[in-house]
Parts: sequence; C-alpha cells; structure tokens
Amino acid sequence: MLITLRQLQYIAAVAETGSFSKAAELCNADQSTVSQQIKILESKLNIDIFNREFQPIVLTPEGTEIAGKAKEILEKVEDLLKPFKIAPKKYQ
Repeated sequence: MLITLRQLQYIAAVAETGSFSKAAELCNADQSTVSQQIKILESKLNIDIFNREFQPIVLTPEGTEIAGKAKEILEKVEDLLKPFKIAPKKYQ
C-alpha cells in the first residue's frame, strides 16, 4: 500500500484546523480533493481517521495515532530538505 506525503499533509491539516475546507485552503487544494484523498486512505486502511459527525471535525482514536505519525513524518521530510536549503511550506 502506498501512502503519499500529500495524503499525510491533508490529514495533518484537517487535524489542525478541524475542517476540510480550511485544510484545503492551507494545502492550496480543493476541498473535494482533500476529502477524497483522505477517504481513499481510510478505505485502504479500513478505518475512519476522522469523525465527520461533529463540527469541528474530530479525530477518531486511530486517527489520533495516524495524525501524530503523519506530523512526525512531515517534520522528518522538512529536516531532510534543510541541508539543501529547500524550504517547503508546511502544507504545500
């Protein structure tokens, strides 16, 4: 199973903002793209990452673990790029 950095960025952004539309703004993406990519990943993992019944959107217990790991991975990617003076934006 392949998980993309973009999917991890979307998860981190939704977890941070509590909103698919706000996460889409942070990621310079369409709300439908963010929602669709997270749904694809949830389907692959056979779990729900977010409980969509609440506003703001909240993480499920499994989602809390995944979002934490996603943030760690994204931070490691940023660290990897630092020596090359490539400064990726947090969610872009």
